[in-house]
Amino acid sequence: MAGSDINAYSHAQGAAAALIGPSRSRLQAVNIYATTAGSFTLTNGSGGATLLTQKFPVGMNEIYIPENGMLFTSGVYISALTGAGTELTFLLA
Repeated sequence: MAGSDINAYSHAQGAAAALIGPSRSRLQAVNIYATTAGSFTLTNGSGGATLLTQKFPVGMNEIYIPENGMLFTSGVYISALTGAGTELTFLLA
């Protein structure tokens, strides 16, 4: 997405399920820091379709979405996060 602004939004383990960033956005990448293995689930807004479920190992992990990223028309909503000591940083356009 040439010319698009990318913004970073963080979500820490223990925080409630939440809408991340603007109500309509494209997920470009997720940076994950985890002290134990876990997983997260992203839906298209609260109660919407599941668009991404990802497992991750201990340590620093990165997920890059190719091309224009994943479009979340109702916003990126983190509906589940397992593991311990996990911090997620979402890069959204």
